[in-house]
Amino acid sequence: MARASLRMTIGALILSTLLFTGCASPSGPAEEPAGPSESAKPAAITIGTLATQDSLPLWVAEDKGYYARAGLDDVEIVTFQSAQELQTAFVSGSVDALMTDIMVSANLQASGTEVVLPTVMLGATIPEGRFAVVAAPDTEIASMADLKDVPVGTASLTITEYVLDKLMEEAGVAESAVAKEEIDKMPVRFQLLMEGKLKAASLPEPFVSLAELQGATVVPGGDDTKAQNNISTTVLCVNREYAQTGEGAASVAALLEAWDAAVVDINADPDSFRQVLVDRARLPEPLAKSYVVSTYPTAQPPTAEMIQPVLDWMSAKGYLRSQVTPADLLP
Repeated sequence: MARASLRMTIGALILSTLLFTGCASPSGPAEEPAGPSESAKPAAITIGTLATQDSLPLWVAEDKGYYARAGLDDVEIVTFQSAQELQTAFVSGSVDALMTDIMVSANLQASGTEVVLPTVMLGATIPEGRFAVVAAPDTEIASMADLKDVPVGTASLTITEYVLDKLMEEAGVAESAVAKEEIDKMPVRFQLLMEGKLKAASLPEPFVSLAELQGATVVPGGDDTKAQNNISTTVLCVNREYAQTGEGAASVAALLEAWDAAVVDINADPDSFRQVLVDRARLPEPLAKSYVVSTYPTAQPPTAEMIQPVLDWMSAKGYLRSQVTPADLLP
């Protein structure tokens, strides 16, 4: 692709950047959630998201009227341009729930904003939700072991750093041999990779598919949808104070009911919902007809086995301000 065309593609991707930075929060023993009751009516709920594929069932449920069918008449989905803006809105109370990852959720909990994770949005199983380590075009990198001491584009305290570390660990590469090039902005990281100024980078979708389309390659052993363990997980993170009220609990229950209805539709014919990603997730034009739409999990909270490795990694890196356990984050 010509450089001018590449710049246009990069511009289209900026609004769909995945930046995962932490906020966070220690907490004492939490009160038991009130839980939905027969008399409690769902409260209004505002959900913050990024323009990524993770939120597809939320948008489909909105388009098909599934929220109203579940008794949730007042739901607003707000798309933010960056993860930091989204987290700021959550902490300030402007949104009641957000699409995020376990790392951000743990940081919120560790810094005083108590949260609960009622469901996995993407990544309940290994094949869902693709992150990968991608080698630049014309770069002779045949395995993750070839990346020993080679700077790989990523960003600290993000899921792309976590995926890189875990895939290198699976490949038997010592932690001391994992070199990293700090590049926070995903579109910039992508551009440097495609220009050959980075030999490799850790990327999410749709950057991975776009890079492959333009001549880059996923490093063998560097695709987390083919990993030995389930690495990346996106979750719905809800303010615990909101979820503990009877009305809030009823709202979350109705939301998950609508989520499940949308998931059934998507999983029956994923590619028929590609246009929703084009419209709502700003899927880049080169991928508008070829992007492989993921299947999604029905509503289920993450397991302690999903959460604990992330907490262990964060603690080892010094990223947690205070101790957090899986029980702190689960319903």
